[in-house]
Amino acid sequence: MSGNSTYKTTLNAALLTGYNPSVHPGQNYDRQLLNINVSFSLTKIQTFDELASAFTITGVFKVTWHDERLKWTPDTYYKLTNTHFKQKEIWTPPFVLSNSYHNIDLIGNGDMPVKLTHDGTVDWFLPLKLSSSCDADVTYYPNDEQICNLEILPWGYTQKHIKVTVPSSSLNPDEYEQNPTWTLVSISQYSYKAPKLGFGIIITLRRKPLFFIVNFIMPTVFVSFINMMVFLLPAESGERVGFSITVLLAIAVFLSTITTILPQTSTPQMALLCYLLVAQIGQSLLIMLCTIFGLRFYLRPTKEPVPRWIARLTSLASACKNPSNSNVHPLPENTVTVLSNEEPGDVCKDADNNVPDFVVSWQLVGKSFDSACCVFFLLTSIICNTAFLVVMCA
Repeated sequence: MSGNSTYKTTLNAALLTGYNPSVHPGQNYDRQLLNINVSFSLTKIQTFDELASAFTITGVFKVTWHDERLKWTPDTYYKLTNTHFKQKEIWTPPFVLSNSYHNIDLIGNGDMPVKLTHDGTVDWFLPLKLSSSCDADVTYYPNDEQICNLEILPWGYTQKHIKVTVPSSSLNPDEYEQNPTWTLVSISQYSYKAPKLGFGIIITLRRKPLFFIVNFIMPTVFVSFINMMVFLLPAESGERVGFSITVLLAIAVFLSTITTILPQTSTPQMALLCYLLVAQIGQSLLIMLCTIFGLRFYLRPTKEPVPRWIARLTSLASACKNPSNSNVHPLPENTVTVLSNEEPGDVCKDADNNVPDFVVSWQLVGKSFDSACCVFFLLTSIICNTAFLVVMCA
C-alpha cells in the first residue's frame, strides 16, 4: 500500500459516489446469493446469572463478504490496495442476537471502521458484548455443567437474498481469558439449515466447585454428623433439646442460603443439594423427637416398674453390646429381672430365648435407647451423604 491521506480521501469519495448503503451487494440476485462468511472469537465470559438466566460474554465478531460496487484498480488510485469506511457509510449485514437478554438491537456501531480491499472484499471486525438468555440446569450443583446457545440472525433478509457460511465449526480458544468461576469446556459454531437463516454459537461451561464444596457441602455434611451427637450428651445436663433445635436451625439456614443463589425452577428438576438438605431437616426433626421421647425414660418415677417387653429389649441390647455382662445383680424395687439359663455367648443367637440374669432400670432403658438412636441416625447420615456425593460426582 502506498499513497497518503489525500489519495485515500479521493479514493473513498469516488467509491461512495452513487453508492446506496441500504442496497445489499449482488450483480444478479436471481442466480447468485450473497455469501457472508462469519466467525466468532471468544475472549471472556463475563457473567452467568443462574437466577436471571442471563449469560454475558465478550468477543470479536468477524464477517467477510464481497461488494462488487467497492472495487477499484490500485494503479488508478495511487497504488492503494485497501482503505477503510465507517460502518454506516456502506452496506453491512443487519445481524441481531435473537435470544438477547435485553432489547434486540442491531449488532455493531455506525462509527465502527470497516476494512475494504481493492477486489471488493469487505472485512468487518467487530468487538462486542453479548448478553443472551440461557436457562440454567442446576441439578448437580455445584458440579453442574451449562450449555448456552447464542442465535445470530441477519434481520430482514431470507435465504433468497443472502447465504451465511461458517468456515469452521470449531473455534480457536487461544484468545480466551480464564474465568474464576467457570471452566470453558467447548465452544463451537454452526450455520442454520433452510428455511432458517443465520448461525449459532454453542458454549459449554463447567462450574469450578471448590469454593462451593468448602463453604456449603462440607459444612452441611459435618452438621449432619454433629446432629446425632445429641444422644451422647448426659441427660442430666439439660442441653439435649436445645442442642437438637440449634442443629435443626443451622440446617434450615443452609437451605435458605442455597435457595437464594439458585433459580426458582423445577425444570428439569431442583438441585440435588436441596433434596439433601430437606432430608437432613427431616432427620433433625426425628432426632429432636427421639431426644424428647428418650428423656422421658430418665424422668420416670423410680417406683414405676419397667414393662417386661422393654426389659427384654434392653437386656438383649446390653448383652449384645457386652456379652460378658451376665452376672445377677440385686433386684431393686424399681427394676425387673429377666432370668435365663442360656450361656452368655448365645444371647444374640436367639432373641426369643431368655437372656442372662440382668437388672433393668429406667436409666438403663434410656441409655440403650440413646445408643440405638445414635447408631440408626449415623447409618442414615452415611447413606444419604454418600449417595448424594456419588450422584453429584458421577
